[in-house]
Amino acid sequence: MSDDRVFVRSKWGTSRYVYNADNPIGMALIIGSLLFAAAGMYWLYHPDLFESGWKGDDLRKGVSGATAELSAEKRSGPGGDSYLFADILKQDIVEHGQGPADALKVTLASEPAQWDVLKGGLQKASYSVSARGTDTAFCLHVSAMAKAKSIDYDYVNFTIGNGACPSTDMQ
Repeated sequence: MSDDRVFVRSKWGTSRYVYNADNPIGMALIIGSLLFAAAGMYWLYHPDLFESGWKGDDLRKGVSGATAELSAEKRSGPGGDSYLFADILKQDIVEHGQGPADALKVTLASEPAQWDVLKGGLQKASYSVSARGTDTAFCLHVSAMAKAKSIDYDYVNFTIGNGACPSTDMQ
């Protein structure tokens, strides 16, 4: 009577012991092992699975790296679609920091910057950066001098302030 034992000898011609599928405990061990292996494989490919948010130092590092890169590139500025620039900021902050993208929030905190592609000119906007998991927040004031008849900029400067930007009623 083999269904009362949890382990039985393998029927594959080896002397190894295996879980007995006829025993309820053996069947539970088989299913549990498969679920444990599947969860382990999933975790290997999704290592940030249990990270729920950002740490303050990681957010600071991400903001500093992103603003330095965007200032050096001079290709992106707040003009045109200021909400698109918020997405660019978010992407670069995630790239330079260590935290999940869905926990990061970058919002336009001022009136959208005005842009005249024919005349160029100064563009200014402010963005609040915050993240789930930390109380750290930053206010980014962006000023960029757009070249006339070009999508590039003469300069893109950031001023980083601690804390979220003062709110404006933007609808």
